[in-house]
Amino acid sequence: MIFVNWIIGPHLIGLIFILAGLIQKRYPPKKINSLYGYRTTRSMKNQQNWDEGNSYSTRLMIKCGLILFVAGIIITFGLMLIDMTPELRTLIKAIMMVVGGVGTAIVLFVVTERHLKRTFHDTL
Repeated sequence: MIFVNWIIGPHLIGLIFILAGLIQKRYPPKKINSLYGYRTTRSMKNQQNWDEGNSYSTRLMIKCGLILFVAGIIITFGLMLIDMTPELRTLIKAIMMVVGGVGTAIVLFVVTERHLKRTFHDTL
């Protein structure tokens, strides 16, 4: 049971973002498409926006994943030190996983869109 407590936690979301970023870095989307890559109206406007949006969001995804991973390990360790029921610990970790995943997705979107807007000075 202790092993599962160290596997499942907010750091797992960080690991997922790191792996997704590394996969996208290794196999970047070449052409504008609606299935794979950083897909927004601004990034799909032209090939230059597409390439920059995917490159920037990939780097940012890896950085955010590393932050989530380290924070998740620290939080998981901290939760192990606090006396609480296993159910409450699981609930707290589940909530943190959802907040970490959704929060990171929002940060990726907002920061990448701001970067594209600043880089190409375009208005949609």
